[in-house]
Amino acid sequence: MKLLFICALFFFEICFSSAKLTATPYGVIESDISYAPSDKNSLDLYIPTVANFPVILFIHGGSFVSGDRKDFPYAQIGEVFQKQGIGCAVMSYRLLQDSVWPAQPRDVAKAIRWLEDNIADYGGDRSKIFIVGHSSGGHLSALVCTDTMYLSEVGMSLTEIAGCVSMGAMMSDGGSLDRLTAKEQRNLFSNDWFFKIFGEKENFERSLPIHHINSSIPKMLLLLADEELYDPPKLKSVEEFVLRSKKYHVLASYEIIPHRSHMGTVEEMVRPNDITVQKIVNFIR
Repeated sequence: MKLLFICALFFFEICFSSAKLTATPYGVIESDISYAPSDKNSLDLYIPTVANFPVILFIHGGSFVSGDRKDFPYAQIGEVFQKQGIGCAVMSYRLLQDSVWPAQPRDVAKAIRWLEDNIADYGGDRSKIFIVGHSSGGHLSALVCTDTMYLSEVGMSLTEIAGCVSMGAMMSDGGSLDRLTAKEQRNLFSNDWFFKIFGEKENFERSLPIHHINSSIPKMLLLLADEELYDPPKLKSVEEFVLRSKKYHVLASYEIIPHRSHMGTVEEMVRPNDITVQKIVNFIR
């Protein structure tokens, strides 16, 4: 078995001579693959030893201002799924100090396009591409899998995505803007650090997945930690999203992860038999 794996690694070195390859107990990692021109437009691909494997595009969090695929626990999560026989592309994307919104969802779409074009060369199944993200990465996963604009810009459609998992993200604003006057809204988008990301109210509202529900959305699983349900009102937002999705016959559901904080959800994914990993694997299979 070990000899077969060494031969497989040698094969990859021949076929992808410019790649940075690392062997793991469960396969091979090809690091620092460029999916678009920016320095931040890179991903690390965790390749399992099985054939025709499904693949996850994993999107890290960080409120669009921090985070990278090399950080803990994102790099380790790739190997967790690789162990399950699932490929995992852990991506970086342009942060707000590098670019302005909506560069971030556009980067996600470009990474999906790269997987669509290349994963079969690694032994993966291009019909089984799943998008998974946490926090702001969960926002991006849900947005790109609902708003048709981003995939259409790279020549793809929502029907080419096998499924989406969004962890710890808001699907709507929970009605927060409706409680503000027009003046208060203008002040919010001028002064609040988060709302300034979007520049103006129209951009923010377009970023909310609940405004893009349609019959082409792939199946979706929305995961929330039990410690992050109400402030902000994430539970309300995902319940509303799931309810509206039923009108379009979208297979959308949500689950609550017990004994987890917002960051605890993703940090605990590196532990053996983690419940969040199990739910994602079951969703894929």
